[in-house]
Amino acid sequence: MKKSINKIPYAAVVALVLLSGCAQTQVSAPQEVKKELRSVAKIESLGGAFQVPGGVSAAQSRVVFYRAAQSALTGVTSIFLDGRYHASVELGAWSALCYKTRPVEMGARQMRVGTQPNDLPDTITAMSLTPGQTHYVRVQQSADKPVLQPVAAVQALQELAGTRQQIHTISRVEQVCQEGVVLAIAPVTERITLPADTLFAFDRSDAQAMTGAGVQALDRWMASLRSDFSHMDHLHVIGHADPLGQPERNEKLAQDRAQTVRDYIVGKGLEGVRITTEGRGSREPVVTTCGRKATPASIACNLPNRRVVVMVTGQRR
Repeated sequence: MKKSINKIPYAAVVALVLLSGCAQTQVSAPQEVKKELRSVAKIESLGGAFQVPGGVSAAQSRVVFYRAAQSALTGVTSIFLDGRYHASVELGAWSALCYKTRPVEMGARQMRVGTQPNDLPDTITAMSLTPGQTHYVRVQQSADKPVLQPVAAVQALQELAGTRQQIHTISRVEQVCQEGVVLAIAPVTERITLPADTLFAFDRSDAQAMTGAGVQALDRWMASLRSDFSHMDHLHVIGHADPLGQPERNEKLAQDRAQTVRDYIVGKGLEGVRITTEGRGSREPVVTTCGRKATPASIACNLPNRRVVVMVTGQRR
């Protein structure tokens, strides 16, 4: 009986040691998991602020995708080129890549937490990439879907101010950028003449006197400006009058017409463009053989003298 009594404490001690080791193992595992989870939570998805990129070689094009800081679209926008994943862009973020020069299809898909992911893009935008050029593409909202919209450089650079680089994903299409020279395109200045009689009722200059045909002419002209110019630096609006009537009246009439046209252009959302006005009265007629009295014949003859000229300075596409 003595021997059996002496062995019991020894076995108990061994069991206690084994149990204490198991207990330590069970306690340490959750601590390691928590530590690992904390390290995962610290991953940064956004990097540095946007800077204007340098030139790219003629063998490539650079594309800058970005989202404005404010949007009704929730979640991130995943971007694809030719069906392959490039990046997922958050609000107020941008992502750039260099790619081969060719026609491409750019897909956009909105990813929201808690929703079933879709294998197909929500929308597709076709675009031709120009050799050696940087293209800017903004994520816009159409209904509840994202649409990739090419944007002129001068507008994009304003909207990109304050955005940060999307860095948490890896592109499957990005190429190593080959540096090139930024080609400076000389600005051009073009003259557009708008007949005043088309814009305004005779001897009028106020917005209420603008004719329906004149408004339509201005709208068509502004649409052609946006189509023909990649960006505009300066619009100078010059009003002219015919020599009928008093010179002082004609000076004011010409200046007021130029100001009314300027106000209409600004009201249509032509932002980021310096617009100035000038009135030249009847000092620069294009027709000088008309009568000096206001008769139906002289009014019709002086039609080319009643005009608004717009000098547009910028870079054509």
